Amino acid sequence: MQLSHTPGRMFAAFDEPNLVGSAGLVPALALTGRIGLVELADAALTVPGSKGCAGAKLVSVLAGMLAGADSIDDLDVLRHGAMGKLFGGVRAPSTLGSFLRSFRFGHVRQLDAVAARTLGRLAARVPGLLPVGPTVWLDVDDTIKPVYGRSKQGAEHGYTHIRGLNAQIATVSGIEVAPVIVAARLRRGAASSAHGAVRLVRDALATLRRANVTDPVLVRADSAYYQQPLVAAIITAGCQFSIGARLDKAVRARISTIEEQAWTPIVYPNAIVDPDTAELISCAEVAEVDYTAFTSHGASKQVTARLIVRRVPERNTKKLAAAAQSGLFPLWRYHAVFTNQTSPLVEAEKTHRGHAVIEQVFADLKAGPLAHLPSKSFNANAAWLAIATLAFNLTRALGITAGDRYARAETATIRAQLIHTPARIATSARQILLHLPTRWPWATNWQQLWTTIMRT
Repeated sequence: MQLSHTPGRMFAAFDEPNLVGSAGLVPALALTGRIGLVELADAALTVPGSKGCAGAKLVSVLAGMLAGADSIDDLDVLRHGAMGKLFGGVRAPSTLGSFLRSFRFGHVRQLDAVAARTLGRLAARVPGLLPVGPTVWLDVDDTIKPVYGRSKQGAEHGYTHIRGLNAQIATVSGIEVAPVIVAARLRRGAASSAHGAVRLVRDALATLRRANVTDPVLVRADSAYYQQPLVAAIITAGCQFSIGARLDKAVRARISTIEEQAWTPIVYPNAIVDPDTAELISCAEVAEVDYTAFTSHGASKQVTARLIVRRVPERNTKKLAAAAQSGLFPLWRYHAVFTNQTSPLVEAEKTHRGHAVIEQVFADLKAGPLAHLPSKSFNANAAWLAIATLAFNLTRALGITAGDRYARAETATIRAQLIHTPARIATSARQILLHLPTRWPWATNWQQLWTTIMRT
């Protein structure tokens, strides 16, 4: 591929008032209108200075995120070309920045409630957005978002030893359903992973029940969430749990009682990444034993369930050398899971490993609106995170509506192929016609998205 003319014969000018670069925002904002997002936000948010217009400001930030904005200044992308002919009520970035900085903790919680109710309305409008049996997977995890401004409120060095803020989220997914975010919290950078997890899980389960998800829920988390209050809250809610167990003395002692013939070899069809060495492994062995956890909390708070253990051959050269000095014995690394799910051993272990899907959600967020936490105000950044979860879920709904591979596509793919579709605007007889590119590779799915939302 090469230029059709010499560079000297080519010119560029930003002088066309009838072009837009993100025609996919039209069905996206039409969908927010169908579910009444503006009215919901106006009724729920009491942010100072935004009475009667909080919904319009919220949707402006949301639309900017859908178009790829990852900072307040980037929200100006909504005011280019013919966007004023397609959308009304678009606010300037300075206005939206003031709106975000006006949030206090209570307003952030109001926004969380808006996000939760919006998910329920999206699920009612877009079948397949939320999973339907036999088991619903609720994954909980957190990530550190590095920040660099010295005046960022709440920025601290956390468990990654990187200065930043901590975002904790809960996602729901199913066998054939890609994850969506059901709850999110922004926390100070030094917050422990499990801090606030009980409240987060309760809120997530309440959101699912309001959205008429009545199937059994399995809550999955890594060993940072191996705590008695969280496990007790999950059991009280009538759900199952699958949580990584820390290899403390009690767990190691229980693993040592597993007989050699009890180990079941498993072969992975595709090699997986070892969480300790980052190497690809294709085989392992699993076994299980009953285990009573949290014995330091008293008999009434102790929990007895299955301890599923996966072991893989040790690849650490120093540990292998040390083992060779004391004898030629196999050396293993162990990964334990504490769970009360009733699936067979190999299936239960595989199901827990599926918890890694939440890392893709973090990657999508950091490749989009969470590339930055744009304000020095902690509450403004917390509001930004809440709106980012709205944008993530709305993008997922657009992908499902477009059909085919977009139902499970990454946010960047949906943005590039469905939202960032250029169009020229023409008006005739009080109607607006969007002239889209000929031979657009994804025209069939784009047209399905348009027809489903705009015509039904």
